[in-house]
Amino acid sequence: MTVVLDLFFWVGFPYIALTVFVGGLVWRYSSDPYGWTSKSSEILEKRWLAWGNVLFHYGLVGVVVGHVMGLLIPPTVDAQLGLSTGTYHAVALYGGGASGGMALAGLVILTIRRVGIKRVRVSSTPSDFLTLGLLLGVMGLGMADTVGYTVMFGPYDYRDTIGAWFRGLVTFSPNASLMASAPLWFQVHVLAGLAFFMLLPFTRLVHMFSVPFHYLNRKFIVFRSRHPGRAPTTPGGGEPASAEMWSGEP
Repeated sequence: MTVVLDLFFWVGFPYIALTVFVGGLVWRYSSDPYGWTSKSSEILEKRWLAWGNVLFHYGLVGVVVGHVMGLLIPPTVDAQLGLSTGTYHAVALYGGGASGGMALAGLVILTIRRVGIKRVRVSSTPSDFLTLGLLLGVMGLGMADTVGYTVMFGPYDYRDTIGAWFRGLVTFSPNASLMASAPLWFQVHVLAGLAFFMLLPFTRLVHMFSVPFHYLNRKFIVFRSRHPGRAPTTPGGGEPASAEMWSGEP
């Protein structure tokens, strides 16, 4: 029974998640191309959004780079480049901890904003709250793996187990026993990440698969007042809503 469960969770489920992910992207773009957007709510509130988005997006860059280094690059390549195991774990701990902490802090700010500010909350959909909840879980588990596990039990070299398993998925030769031998914390993080990617095509986060080159030279989006002579403001007052600063939000 244990072998069957291992095969389901670490061979079957990843490919099911990949199929839903790719199929969902194709379906979303073909059925609702104009809905392929982050649905920015900046006009409703901008200060919390600006802080949360900056922290989340910049932190996420470091998180993605760290995952690529740890999952796709074998330890033998690091050794050939002169990067020792101790140095790698130090970079993963401090670099990954800083990037993950930044992204998680930004996500917490965005969650508080969406839940705590009425104008933003009533304009949200159930998928927005589900996405935020799942993202918080995935990133929280990632921080627990990167920092918590290392502090409590010492460094865990996931490159030889989780990394090797992931590279096996890419080459269609996965070894379920590699993930089965990983600590439970890491297993739950991987399963939550797979569930997140299954959900992603059906949320506002689908915009991350658009290449925003046109943002470099796009014109400002101006919001004009209906009342002549009155300066346009956001619904909550404050600075004029003259342009859209951030268009990518979870």
